[in-house]
Amino acid sequence: FEMKAEVLKNTGDKITVSATVANTGEVKGKEVVQVYVKVPQGKLGNPARKLIGFAKTKELESGEQEEVCIAIPKYDMASYDDSGVTGHKSCYVLEEGCYEIFVGSDVRSAVSVGCYEEEFRVIEELEEAYAPVEKFQRMKAVLLPDGTYQAVTEEVPVRTVDPQERRANEMPETLDYTGDKGYKLVDVLDKKVSMEEFVAQISEEDLIAMFRGEGMCSPKVTAGTAAAFGGVTDGLIALGIPVGCCSDGPSGIRMDCGTKAFSMPNGTSLGCTFNVELVGALYEMTGKELRLNKIDSLLGPGMNIHRNPLNGRNFEYISEDPFLTGKMGAAQLQGLNIAGSTGTIKHFAANNQETKRHEADSIISVRALREIYLKGFEIAVKEGPARSVMTTYGPVNGVWTAGSYDLNTIVLRKDWGFSGIVMTDWWAKANHEGQPSDPRIHAVMAAAQNDVYMVTADAQDMQQDDMLEEFQKGNLTRGQLQRNAINILQFVLKSPAMLYEMDRISPEELKDRKNAAKDDPDVSKMMKFVADEQGNIRISGGGWDTHQGKEILADLDMKAGSYELQMKVKSNLDDLAQLPVTVYLDNIIKGTLSFRGSKGQWVTQQIRFDTFEGHHYMKLYFGATGLTVDHIAFQLSGGADKEQ
Repeated sequence: FEMKAEVLKNTGDKITVSATVANTGEVKGKEVVQVYVKVPQGKLGNPARKLIGFAKTKELESGEQEEVCIAIPKYDMASYDDSGVTGHKSCYVLEEGCYEIFVGSDVRSAVSVGCYEEEFRVIEELEEAYAPVEKFQRMKAVLLPDGTYQAVTEEVPVRTVDPQERRANEMPETLDYTGDKGYKLVDVLDKKVSMEEFVAQISEEDLIAMFRGEGMCSPKVTAGTAAAFGGVTDGLIALGIPVGCCSDGPSGIRMDCGTKAFSMPNGTSLGCTFNVELVGALYEMTGKELRLNKIDSLLGPGMNIHRNPLNGRNFEYISEDPFLTGKMGAAQLQGLNIAGSTGTIKHFAANNQETKRHEADSIISVRALREIYLKGFEIAVKEGPARSVMTTYGPVNGVWTAGSYDLNTIVLRKDWGFSGIVMTDWWAKANHEGQPSDPRIHAVMAAAQNDVYMVTADAQDMQQDDMLEEFQKGNLTRGQLQRNAINILQFVLKSPAMLYEMDRISPEELKDRKNAAKDDPDVSKMMKFVADEQGNIRISGGGWDTHQGKEILADLDMKAGSYELQMKVKSNLDDLAQLPVTVYLDNIIKGTLSFRGSKGQWVTQQIRFDTFEGHHYMKLYFGATGLTVDHIAFQLSGGADKEQ
């Protein structure tokens, strides 16, 4: 390819770059146009080149050419002053001097196409947020007369604003509790009542329960998915609040019950395309697949930065460049949104390693946070637009992200205008600043406006965390819980779950969702079991192959009635391992038993279902490797207790 480019237009707020790309080869293909800026070193110091725009050509035949125009806001060229050295602390600024524009197919081959002068000006005024408390040195580039750079060090600015004091001064209004006034969530959608009138009905117990998502593989939503949230109690369901569903991504839907789904290229592969239109179209199809499976949000895209090639999550993340990461993440969200579904951008923020990811404290300057680690999230929030965010497992600057008011309220909501929900990563922890993290500390998450804790086995269990006790002490207010509930409900109102709740789904979609039944297996080859006089059946798990994807089939001669299926297992893995087993009866999913690693201890879970008298075939599908099964037992209500 041959490329010729120029700065076509320069206004106060943006520049426009034009590039004509000609295919000089013998085969058809596409080329990427990348735009970089070299900004003045000024008082802040800056990289030699910074990516500020890109576009992909159409497929060009041999000899064909195309003109590509890229409009670039000058906000994308600005530097963040976290020290006040320019006289404007906590601001994005353009320093005075020459701004040189480079265009090419990559950073090394890009050539200068023009230079223009800027006077010093402030682009955006913000406030100090999530600053480090420990002093350390950072590198700064100094341009030498011969055009080379020298690396010098300077002291990083440390925190001057107490985030807890800030939070205490910005408490949300508390709505007086009214009890059930007969309002349903659909009344808010139809503008018959306000959201505040609706939320004032919700009891403190249900407000706390709404903070807790349920999973993995909750029976309240699509089998094999990651979590259920929203209407997770009888009281919430009575108010017409549907149960939302989210599924692991970002490389396609994960359903640990054996349901098939398309696998997407991983985040890094998508980033390599530099093709936002193609990525958007791909995720529009994924959005349709989410709708088909009654899933409201895919847990992706992954938005963290490649800072080390050995990071175990790199495949899930897009790039080492925050601008490319943000644009590609936004494209995925835009595609999902077309279908009415959405994504959950993660892991917010600075998740740069998997080893000890629960404890490794990332000590980062505010400038590095704003320009590198948060920038991709900012672009996705503003341009996606993102409606759901997942925080990380670990801490940044001493505060676990799930409990950081600065991160979840000041940066995300106040600075970027985010109005969606924030959820934790699965079984995340938080801390009181200066103290170690603890899995029971959840109230600080809610106070920080991390709206949903993921995940619990039972949202109504008030003994599992510190939410109720902190509420009773006055450290967590009804107003904070109501604020978070409003965030959750606003998300649900815009989700497919609300359409299903109101039965406002189209006949076409209803028809599409009916999955074809699988062919019946060869019953003659199954293990056969007959219920005893009490209607109970016990099956030993000795010798079962429980590797991921394996199935156990059995022919059961059962009595009519309500059964409890009990399954006793153990796993040598730790408690973060997720080991789902999905139970089918006659090709109908009865539920998923979502085990976690038990470190060699025997544990039992159960599900309930009704069936009619006669022969049935059972299938157990193992979604992950690592379980040893002692036995399963079908106990008919009123029958003898076979588990004992």
